Amino acid sequence: MRASRARRDVAIAPSRRRRRAGHRRATDADGFWIPGPFLRPEGSPASESCTGPTVWRLMQTELAESGLEQIAPSRARAMATSNGWTLLDVRPRSDYRERHCWGAANAQYYRAMDARAPENWGKAALSAMMFPERVGKGYLNVTENENFMEEVLEAVEWGSKLIVYDDAGGVIGEPGVNFENGVQTPSLMAIYELAARGWGTENLLHMAGGLVYWDEVDRFDCGEIDASALEEEARADGASEGW
Repeated sequence: MRASRARRDVAIAPSRRRRRAGHRRATDADGFWIPGPFLRPEGSPASESCTGPTVWRLMQTELAESGLEQIAPSRARAMATSNGWTLLDVRPRSDYRERHCWGAANAQYYRAMDARAPENWGKAALSAMMFPERVGKGYLNVTENENFMEEVLEAVEWGSKLIVYDDAGGVIGEPGVNFENGVQTPSLMAIYELAARGWGTENLLHMAGGLVYWDEVDRFDCGEIDASALEEEARADGASEGW
């Protein structure tokens, strides 16, 4: 059982290049996981969410200092094919089922919100008004997936070599260039989460451009799960993903 107490502000251990982050930073005194995800960098304002500008600035600074490398889909495909790396799709499961990079595993950084739960009715109604194209397409909005790390460890062994991606990729900012403030995405947040919890940053890569570039630009193969499997998994998942 997880401990209920949690210290949410953590830091990736400083390094000359790609040193392993300290696993203890994301566990309590008894060695249990701090509930998560959404660990926040040290110095994050208490009033700001994990997607706030200051939190993101601190997060991407630590990612840059850790030596995180961003690679093109073509290189990601080659490394996953012959170099022992695993593609990790961190999108909601229904998106993964519909389309994903060929051979990729899935661990949801955000999961689909259960629109049937009374506490989510207001958010669901607002989402339906703002994004009518989502109605009837699996989910209206997403929420924090407390089981992100468990899903990662169901898919791969601890410390495995991972190439993490989502739909669009994201950018780690660099002064004096385009997007110098970076572009925050679930894939970069997921990499921060893994690194802060002790996954060796030498075993983490980020796929720039995400699935969109993989599929629509490079035209690489994508996988999907057939309808019968979708129905079976949906019944097993029940209301947990808001189907």
